[in-house]
Amino acid sequence: MTERALHLAAGSALDATAHELVVAAGAAGFSGVGLRVSGEHRLSAPEASRLRRVLDGSGVVVSEVEVIRIGDPTGDAGAVIDAAAALGAPWILVVSDLSDVSATRDALGGLTQRAAEVGVRLGLEYMAWTTPSTPALATELARACGVSVVCDVLHHHRVGATPEDMVALVGSGLLGWVQICDAPFHGPRGGGPALIHEARHERLPPGEGALPATDLLRHVPVEVPLSVEVQSDVLRRSVPVADRVRVLHDAAQRWNTIG
Repeated sequence: MTERALHLAAGSALDATAHELVVAAGAAGFSGVGLRVSGEHRLSAPEASRLRRVLDGSGVVVSEVEVIRIGDPTGDAGAVIDAAAALGAPWILVVSDLSDVSATRDALGGLTQRAAEVGVRLGLEYMAWTTPSTPALATELARACGVSVVCDVLHHHRVGATPEDMVALVGSGLLGWVQICDAPFHGPRGGGPALIHEARHERLPPGEGALPATDLLRHVPVEVPLSVEVQSDVLRRSVPVADRVRVLHDAAQRWNTIG
């Protein structure tokens, strides 16, 4: 029996500081942690240096930073890229709020070049309200721009994608990592706004919902990490950060055995 690397996504503890998140992730048994350096986990240069020293003694790595939002006029992609380099993160999560595929491709190509200058790669995520919104288009854009694809099992299911689509994504060789959580099988009514609310506020720990996640994960190779992203208002209000992170780690482990 083997296990994939198990990381903690930034969204699981946006109420924690970057330092608190690193410490909690290490104590719970995660090997990597994501940080939202564009927002809740933003760090000054001295803070990034101090956190790098904490990381060096913790056994935890910053697996990815987030998020570059293509089309967001308030975003600072350069700052996110520089933060990834300062923290030694190999990946940056990217999403596109542009509706135009060509514009997204052009912007993504420029970001790829900028990130490559500091040795960082980009992971493009697909969601119902972004471009791309399907794994097929995500794969097409990733291949054209030299980036990887990030699959979130909630978004994969909500856009109507199937285990067969996961097989195709894995077969492309472009799958960077998989974000896991749980939720009811059927999505909320109300279209995009309702789906956004669910994704950002109502996720469930692995095993507490009805997503066909195990059907998807059986196709994911051992070298592809899993990142636990459970953005839950209920957990945030009721469970302290360290306890919450431990709960999520233990729940995710039940989905993480291969063979």
